[in-house]
Amino acid sequence: MSLETFKKLPLGGTDRRALVSTLAEHGRTTAEAVLAEQRKSLVPQQTRIAPDTAVVILGGSNGITRALAVQLLFAERAAVVCVHLDSEKMQIGHFHAQAIRAAADAEGLFCRYFNEDATKPATIEMVMNELRGKYRAIHLINGIAAGATKRYVEHGPTLVKDLDVAFHPVLQTPDFSKPQNIRKVGMVEVEVASDLDIERTNKFMGTSSLLWAEPLAAAGLLAKGESVVSFCDYDYPADDPVYAMGPLAGAKKLQRETMTQIRDRFGVITSRLCYPPVATTALGAIPGGLLMYGLSAQILKEHGQYLDVMELGRDSMAMFKPGYAGEDVRLDAPYQACLPEFHRRKDALTEADVPGAFKALWG
Repeated sequence: MSLETFKKLPLGGTDRRALVSTLAEHGRTTAEAVLAEQRKSLVPQQTRIAPDTAVVILGGSNGITRALAVQLLFAERAAVVCVHLDSEKMQIGHFHAQAIRAAADAEGLFCRYFNEDATKPATIEMVMNELRGKYRAIHLINGIAAGATKRYVEHGPTLVKDLDVAFHPVLQTPDFSKPQNIRKVGMVEVEVASDLDIERTNKFMGTSSLLWAEPLAAAGLLAKGESVVSFCDYDYPADDPVYAMGPLAGAKKLQRETMTQIRDRFGVITSRLCYPPVATTALGAIPGGLLMYGLSAQILKEHGQYLDVMELGRDSMAMFKPGYAGEDVRLDAPYQACLPEFHRRKDALTEADVPGAFKALWG
């Protein structure tokens, strides 16, 4: 049976005017409530982050980097500086950042948030001014996700199978918790990237770690053999029609090459944090991404191997534990192992199977 082609809309088609008013009314209280609830399950991971060091986190305010900030601040009691650009009227990330900052201040923890483009020299200098004289060394985590989810011209446009899912009206994440939110399965178009798309993706996701590592090293804030410089990665299948055949793949290759340069030039520990698909705002923009998350999460829940975003943030602390030497932090091993089953179910999925094929995600 052929599937309908539908247009993948931002935030599942949430009305922009309604979004602004909903955030104005509920953004702050929702962010505070989510943080308070998540803090109840935090468990310290016996990391060794020296008291005269800080962790700088780039990009993302509503996904894995937020989870990292919460774990580092409130479980590991580390100093944290976050740099990401969010609309204060249209994105929940701003409210998450304010809630985290207020809670940290109340406990005497050092937390700073710069609502700025992390790739601009002026932003980097602003943050450097905050760090100089306060800290002996810096750890850097790059979670910038601002790439073109398109294909290189030589591969041409294509269609991929995906889900139409409603997003939470305040948290702005795909909401699989109610069966009625999983509206349909169909095909979505993957466009061809322009030269500008490719250039922008390479800037944000390919070389941005080096933009920060060079001035940090020049200021003496990258401690040889101690500072960890890491980036959030996704090991996509070689035949993935979006990740493997467009600017996202090119940028990730650049990022990996950049990390090698940083390690060799500055003598730091470099880390690749490998995650499975996570139900974040960014996932909704990737053709095929909601189906990739939904079906893989269903399988992992069936096997008792599913980790939510906060659990992934907790397990990421392996990079700060004694003896860590820079090996990949593989939090995606169960996901990678379930891919054959995922593809079998994806290929067989029909309209009649929705939403029942995702029962483990309800509630």
